[in-house]
Amino acid sequence: MSSAAASLRNGLRRSFLQQHQTPPTPTSITIRHKHQVRVILTRDLPEGQMRNIYAGEVHNVAAGYARNYLIPQKMAVYATPRNFERCGLVDPEIAAKEEEEKAAQQIASQEDEEENKDLTAADILRKYLKNKMVKLIRNVDPNVPTMCHPGHVSAMNIRDKLSKQLKIDLEEHESIQIRNEPVAGLEEMDEKERMQLIMNMDGVSGAAAGAGLDAEAEAEGEGNEGESAAAFEAAAADESSSTDETKDCDTKVKQLGDYLAKITLAGGYVVPLHFRIERR
Repeated sequence: MSSAAASLRNGLRRSFLQQHQTPPTPTSITIRHKHQVRVILTRDLPEGQMRNIYAGEVHNVAAGYARNYLIPQKMAVYATPRNFERCGLVDPEIAAKEEEEKAAQQIASQEDEEENKDLTAADILRKYLKNKMVKLIRNVDPNVPTMCHPGHVSAMNIRDKLSKQLKIDLEEHESIQIRNEPVAGLEEMDEKERMQLIMNMDGVSGAAAGAGLDAEAEAEGEGNEGESAAAFEAAAADESSSTDETKDCDTKVKQLGDYLAKITLAGGYVVPLHFRIERR
């Protein structure tokens, strides 16, 4: 056989193979080419190319596979907003983003609702304790009649007394902090002054907040004590969020007199409590 005849035969064979060659699969194209495009399949892909790939689905495929095979064969269209509309489909990326935003909004709404519940609970307790006083009776030292002997008063004693005397049962995460010295003239103090005292218990200065509230009181007139106390609660909650106040303090007091305690509730909201240690 001559070399010319062999060359002709090889050329015909290559031509035949090119005409009957199976189109490359998206997987193989993806491996060889980095550039990809999103397409909407308008027909199921033939068996043997990619299984479980059906019309109406959106896939990332190699740009050459889309351009040279899927689009000309009318098996897919490019995933553009107009084509999504024509096909009556929703872009899954947009749908997923909307779902994420919706979930984030629901979480934010739940957090706001929970925060409002915490604030409402703190406001109710604050109003209830406004004119209440917890009394603790102790024996005293005959030589020092102003001091408890034996014994003392701790946060746990106050927690128990709240439950027995006022029927208030605090949760485990709700704590009591005690001011470690008697407060002179406590009964005559208004709620705003008591809130200032408990904010200063941890070295937190209430001067700036107090100045702002004084300005509001002058502008709005008298009768806003509840609003001022609520503002102090919010400020105290912000300060409490950065400190660990989930446990009762270890302070133990022995001197008779009027004291102030701080009850920290869920959400970091605080409520003042007046308690008195009296001689038996």
